[in-house]
Amino acid sequence: MNIGIDISSLQGAHRMRGIGYTLINFINNIPAAERRNNRYVFYALPFDKDQADNPLSLLDLKNMEYEVRYLKRRSRSSRTLPGKLYLLVSVYNQLVELRDQYLGDSRIKDFRGVDVFLQTDQSQSLPRKRRVKKALIVYDIIPFVLEWDYLWSYSTARTRGFSRKAAFRCQTRRWLYAHKLRVCVKQADLLLAISEVTKHDFVRAMGAAESKIVVTPLGVSLPKKKSDQRIAFRRYTATSWGYVPYDFELDPDVPFILFVGGADRRRKLEDLVAAFNNLRAQGVNVKLVLTGDSMKGPENIATEEVQSALKQSSYLDDIIFMGFVDDAARNWLYEHALAFVFPSRYEGFGLPVLEAMVHGCLVVSYKNEATLEVAGEAPIYADNAEGLRLSLLELISTSGRALEDMRQISFNQAKKYDWSTTSKKILSELAKLT
Repeated sequence: MNIGIDISSLQGAHRMRGIGYTLINFINNIPAAERRNNRYVFYALPFDKDQADNPLSLLDLKNMEYEVRYLKRRSRSSRTLPGKLYLLVSVYNQLVELRDQYLGDSRIKDFRGVDVFLQTDQSQSLPRKRRVKKALIVYDIIPFVLEWDYLWSYSTARTRGFSRKAAFRCQTRRWLYAHKLRVCVKQADLLLAISEVTKHDFVRAMGAAESKIVVTPLGVSLPKKKSDQRIAFRRYTATSWGYVPYDFELDPDVPFILFVGGADRRRKLEDLVAAFNNLRAQGVNVKLVLTGDSMKGPENIATEEVQSALKQSSYLDDIIFMGFVDDAARNWLYEHALAFVFPSRYEGFGLPVLEAMVHGCLVVSYKNEATLEVAGEAPIYADNAEGLRLSLLELISTSGRALEDMRQISFNQAKKYDWSTTSKKILSELAKLT
């Protein structure tokens, strides 16, 4: 089987986010037999093999027959026009994208020998070659489902005080998001949903035929032996120049609560800050560690509610902003945290929860459908800031043996999801198309 795969998501903003992470782990965990029996055609934007943006540098291509074919650039306009004429450029670019949605991805021209094409980025259009079977991995439609926090409808925008013209623009963005996805869903021969929750959302909101959706859950990598080696972190500290990173070591005698990820509104990080404040006010000696691209001080977090909660905290000095941390540092934090707290109201899969659990980290989470689906009853579930506080107090007061039993339950649940199984399942479904 000759499989075409668009790897251009590794050359942009998705490189180290969920889409890029899924693509990397899918390819890197392809079984040895499938590496020998299949041929892979990778589609990428032109790159220099010696440069840092080389997407192949992220992939394990051992014993794999492959070739790289370059994508053409879309005919988007980058011109800057004065005054309100800039809208003409925006409209033109949207029309180009809509053309690609209907007629097929204009970036891809060469399909010689390709039997099936896999697109791992649901925001991209599918190829226009009709004889090639097309599969699309779908993740979630959070901006559409959580309208109040993301893509507002006309009525929501008006409720929030927007003018009719501004509300119309909001409605247009919402329509474009949904319409592009619906076109891709219709054109795809196979949809690979990362969870039952995602499958349900695409059937209900995007008109996907249930018969062509297969659930292929994501996975986690089993950790190597736990290391007690001390790791030097970098902490963003307030200065007259703003928050600046300095070398920092965590005090091993002070327990810490961990959060990993972004401060999207669906992730009620302000509730975690409130729970932490109340714990400290009770005299509990604990730190709060925040990691993620935006966790570089309150001013760097775009969500107003979270930024306000952090700035008003009486215990801001005990909140440790680490920004982005590499895999080794993140794994160490999972292994040594009192708990990983994930106050998310909605997820497409809930991968951060599984990543914490596979490292034996105890999880306190809000109860959303995706987390329930993949994590089961292993986490401690809460509903609000007070529930978070009580759950953390429960962990603090639990004996060591009981904690170890809880960690083992978490690990056993998480290891049910591994990337090799995901890769096998995806390849099996692709083979059925040929």
